[in-house]
Amino acid sequence: MKKLKKTLKLISPSLVRRGLGGGLILFLTYTFFPIITYPPNYQNQPWSIQIIDRNWNTITNKAKPNWYYKFIEIKPDTHFIKALLTIEDENYYNHYWIDLISKLWAIKNNITNNKIVSWWSTITEQYIKNKFFINSKRTYLQKSREALLALYYSIPYIPSTLWIWENKKYLKEKILNLYCHNAYFWNNLYGLWAATEVYFWKEKVEDLTQEEITLLISLLHNPWIKSLEEKSFQNYFEKVKNKLWYTFERTIFKLNKKQNIDQFPFVTNRLLDEINYSPSLATRGLEGSHKNISIQSSINQELQQFTKDILNETLKWLKDKNVTNWAIIVINPKTMETIVYQWSKDFYANDIDWQVDVIKSKRQLWSTIKPFLYLQALQNWANPNDLLIDLESEYNSFKEWKTYISENYSLKEYWLVTLKKALWNSLNNATVRLAKHLWLQEVYEFYETYWFKFDFPAEHYWYSLVLGNPDITLEDLILSYINLLPNYEINTNRNITLQYSKNNIKDLNLNSKIDPEKFLLYNILKDPDNRDISFWVNSILNTSIYQAVKTWTSSEFRDNLVISYHPDLIVWVWIGNNDSSSMQWVTGITWAGYIWHQIIEKAINLWYIKEYNYEIPESVEETEYCLDKSCFRKRLIFQKKWKQYFSRTADWIYDSRDLFEDLDDYEREKLEEMNIYLY
Repeated sequence: MKKLKKTLKLISPSLVRRGLGGGLILFLTYTFFPIITYPPNYQNQPWSIQIIDRNWNTITNKAKPNWYYKFIEIKPDTHFIKALLTIEDENYYNHYWIDLISKLWAIKNNITNNKIVSWWSTITEQYIKNKFFINSKRTYLQKSREALLALYYSIPYIPSTLWIWENKKYLKEKILNLYCHNAYFWNNLYGLWAATEVYFWKEKVEDLTQEEITLLISLLHNPWIKSLEEKSFQNYFEKVKNKLWYTFERTIFKLNKKQNIDQFPFVTNRLLDEINYSPSLATRGLEGSHKNISIQSSINQELQQFTKDILNETLKWLKDKNVTNWAIIVINPKTMETIVYQWSKDFYANDIDWQVDVIKSKRQLWSTIKPFLYLQALQNWANPNDLLIDLESEYNSFKEWKTYISENYSLKEYWLVTLKKALWNSLNNATVRLAKHLWLQEVYEFYETYWFKFDFPAEHYWYSLVLGNPDITLEDLILSYINLLPNYEINTNRNITLQYSKNNIKDLNLNSKIDPEKFLLYNILKDPDNRDISFWVNSILNTSIYQAVKTWTSSEFRDNLVISYHPDLIVWVWIGNNDSSSMQWVTGITWAGYIWHQIIEKAINLWYIKEYNYEIPESVEETEYCLDKSCFRKRLIFQKKWKQYFSRTADWIYDSRDLFEDLDDYEREKLEEMNIYLY
């Protein structure tokens, strides 16, 4: 309206000077302004969103606030349409969009009664009103606009419709369709099918009873009533009933209201962001009438609800430990489809700042970055049972007058450990020594090939690079872990999706061969025996089908995470606080691990995870490793075929040939002080 006033203000002085012709131009400008500026702001149009899960269960069915709209194609021979035309426009298929004789009679009645009684608007005129002038007052000028626009809609068709009945019939049915889609049926419902669904729980207009038809037609003429008990509505209801010759006894005195369903708002918001959805991009019907948008998501409703319930229940137990929030994502790596997506205990919980999407936010990676360093070592001739030194040491910090001192999370030193146990128990001393051996710049570049998007160059991080101090989004961490699957190509262009597609399997992700180093890493992270130093063999991380899994607990217990990868499913669980305040001794192996364990078992129960053993690559073998001299105690291990071990760890016999790194004299002396001798 502001645009129209400005336009008229600019052109009116010159038009007024031209008399009647100018007045006519002013009227035409006033009339056609909505057409010229159409389409209007779609944010002001009704729309609805329906989302189903991968098994066709409804998880979202909601309207824009205060509006609900639903689209279904019309069948013009239904009882409702016949009744509608009887009441609203009995001569609909015969006149040319305006009924001039009926309109003159309506004007005569208005003058006789000294007030506006009726306008006898045709269906086409009513459609014009609903589309462009829903809030306009009923005046002679306004009705003139609607009549002129109704004629305007018919102009392109008049030559053919004068002689060819089918063309005219087609256009009439099209306009009738538009009318039914744009009509307002009280209680913020737009469109005949929205009213049919909400008021009477029916999916087909053909199933409407005589009373229901009468109610809907009466609501068209009384859209702003407060109650069905209003006298004006009841009088019109009886008038419609009598004119249609219906004989039912009235039984409906109250109508349902639309109940919005949005079980998982995080899913809805992420999915709409994913498809760049806005009302202006919604699927539209005839002449811009909005359809409801309907999407099948990749979410599994049962698993999503299970995770929500179990996590909210867990947070009740952790309330006294200053744990306020959590996030979880479960992905099928074959399709990149998201099975579970949650990132807050409550979408509307302002006290925990739900607007912070933990999945998309940047966090320090801590121990979850270490598998990539150890994978690089495996690609540089290391083996899972190679020996590493775990001693607190000083390193060049690359800053003047400063040195870097490594120390384990537990503040203990473990002297000599195997590579696989150093990884699983997140031993910082061994990790930093390994990074020094592999050269930090090369480690940095190796990380980048696996999706890590760093904010700074390698010299900014130095040894903190391998201890997880860099920040990346947790979503990118998931994508990095997918690259660790033994039969997956390294790909930095993957993106997770919440849209379901039965043809969505991305076979290009798969290699025909199993990567031998990724295979070894996968079995290191899968084997419970490798967790015995810090997590015990029988920990919560053991599930009925073993997963390759890694945990982190940040410094000062600010948050913790468990992430697992399996050919069938990637599962990621985070708990903590959005404000990074410290929890009270909540670690990855305790509550995050407890939650992760239950989700894994539920996924196994739902057949999302199945027993799977990779075929052993040609360059790798499964063999027996002797733990003592007599080879009485043995253990099955995976190793590269060319490797031979000489150490007998059960007898404290260590051979220098089994070391992955070289030792200096000081380090040898320190080991000898601990009665550890290398032969």
